[in-house]
Amino acid sequence: MDLLKRPMLRFALCLMILCFSLGASADWLWGSDEQPQPRVKVVKPFIEWRTGPASGYPVFHASEKGEWLTLLKRKTAWLKVNDEKGREGWVHVEDVLETVDATGEKVVLNEPRFDDFGSRRWEMGLLMGQFEEAASTAIYGGYQMTENLSAELWATQILGSASEIQMYNVNIVHQPFPDWQLSPFMTLGAGHIFIEPKSTLAVPEDRDNSIGHAGLGVRAYVTDNYFIRAEVKDYKIFTSRATNEEALEWKIGLSIFF
Repeated sequence: MDLLKRPMLRFALCLMILCFSLGASADWLWGSDEQPQPRVKVVKPFIEWRTGPASGYPVFHASEKGEWLTLLKRKTAWLKVNDEKGREGWVHVEDVLETVDATGEKVVLNEPRFDDFGSRRWEMGLLMGQFEEAASTAIYGGYQMTENLSAELWATQILGSASEIQMYNVNIVHQPFPDWQLSPFMTLGAGHIFIEPKSTLAVPEDRDNSIGHAGLGVRAYVTDNYFIRAEVKDYKIFTSRATNEEALEWKIGLSIFF
């Protein structure tokens, strides 16, 4: 496809693959110096162990009723465990939820990922939408400087009927309610836009101009370390002409935090 020959779209595709790779590898540990790793007792007839954290990995062992397992870490819907003989493997979270703890009570597992969302430091994402009437694809990376403020770098490619546009900007994002699962935010930024007209009978010159923007958006936590991001930005394009130009952009996409 001709689209895949465009450097910006190739980079966006690579970023999307990287996001899913990071998400697949994200996990969290149990236990610390102060608190031992939790142990659970099998009450089902048996629990199957797999060699890795997915149903595609082969089953290599099964714990029978009455055996004790130690929870080591969790990766999405799978938990790494070991038994009293030192064997290690992965079991599904649904199986662990049917075990009991040392008091005989059914095990309850916390979901710490949303807490991590509120205390994240880095994020990156891929968003798509429209810049005026043209399709746009954007990638970004951000760093959370304080609880409410973060800085971001953006790169956007816009494919219009008359021109191809690349836009790069720096954003400051204010998130007034970072602990909300559906969290609104405001953004201000500045950057540069490069406009390359497509071939016509009268070929105009390429243009590059400074830009500024203000925008509103929302982050919606989904699961693990993923969230949906949607936003609208109002751009001011500072030209050398008598008047400046304005443009409206909306986009939505998937982001990952870590």
